[in-house]
Amino acid sequence: MKKTVLLLSLIISFSAGLLAQDKSNFTISTTGSSNLRIIFAGKKYSLQDRSETFQNQIPGTYSLVIYQWQSRQGRDEYVKVYDGSVKLNNRRHVELTVMRFGKTAWDESDIAPDSWNENYNNPRPIRDQEYTNNNQQNWQATATEFANVKKALGNEYNEEERLTLAKVIFKNNWFSVAQIKEIAQTFYNEERKLRFLKFAYDFCVDKASYFSLAELFYSSFNKKDFISFLGSK
Repeated sequence: MKKTVLLLSLIISFSAGLLAQDKSNFTISTTGSSNLRIIFAGKKYSLQDRSETFQNQIPGTYSLVIYQWQSRQGRDEYVKVYDGSVKLNNRRHVELTVMRFGKTAWDESDIAPDSWNENYNNPRPIRDQEYTNNNQQNWQATATEFANVKKALGNEYNEEERLTLAKVIFKNNWFSVAQIKEIAQTFYNEERKLRFLKFAYDFCVDKASYFSLAELFYSSFNKKDFISFLGSK
């Protein structure tokens, strides 16, 4: 009887060990600054901090679609850069990198032991309505990213060229009112400042406070134009 109990205990322990090892990791990252939208296993995600890792996935084949924000022939839109599947193997980590212009590169390796990571958090799926309501906040430029944006714009001494560059940068990022204010203050020409603020409105994460930027105008004419613009939104 004791032998039978011992044998059953060994079988259970061995089976539990096998089940514990049945896991795969999958990482999606990008080398560019463009946003990615992902549909993994039928659920929608937005890329966070240029990389997302799906941990402890059950090995198997999953559907995968990736859209990348691109500017093409004067049009800015999300372009499908991958539509297929990804095979996750047991105890393996698959990595997919999306290059600047949509090309993809794959890599696979053993899952690295990590005793420190006891409480992992997998990416949270985004519901359709949340793309409009919350995704701007998810994509807001970080302090480091904003510092790089300010540096790039500061290198453009010609205000018209700076305005053009700002439009290119803003199409791939989201900014707070405070961040937009800092950039707007670099435009001494009020007409260009007004054009910038009108354009930047669509890429602001806290539009409820956008009216406060009216204080940046000395000209009552431009201030009224700006307020009228907000009133039309």
